[in-house]
Amino acid sequence: MGSGGAFDGQLTVSDVAIQDAPGIAALVNAISVVGLINELNGDGIYFDDVEANFRLTPNRLTLTEASAVGASLGLSMDGVYALDSGLIDMQGVISPVYMFNGIGSLFTRKGEGLIGFNYRLTGAAKDPSVSVNPLSALTPGMFRELFRRPPPQPPQVQGQANPVARVPEER
Repeated sequence: MGSGGAFDGQLTVSDVAIQDAPGIAALVNAISVVGLINELNGDGIYFDDVEANFRLTPNRLTLTEASAVGASLGLSMDGVYALDSGLIDMQGVISPVYMFNGIGSLFTRKGEGLIGFNYRLTGAAKDPSVSVNPLSALTPGMFRELFRRPPPQPPQVQGQANPVARVPEER
């Protein structure tokens, strides 16, 4: 990537189970959903769809919008991961029992149910500090924005806005 380049990307994954994820484990513990803790420690928490929009620069990953949706859990997330220090500052909403909770969530971000807890993960990615706002669970999804800051703006980089990738010609 050199010293000043950036890559904008979009990740889309289907049918995945996540295991041994300290951030998700800390979140699940914070909202005390015992069944999810067992899933995470066993075969993992299953997600039907995971999507993320991001900008990658030499020393940071800026997640502008991300979601993970499964029957037992819905997540939205945005924030920054400092690649050089391993520190994160992420925020979002965790919605337990998403299969039922997601019904009628037309006015929320993807991954957020009608009942959801605003959260923030900060510190070392391997052992993040977690804060969960319990009052946010009582707030209808469309008003949850009041409890969080705007998503991060991707860092500006010099150079072409959308350079065309060159593909080597076959010989």
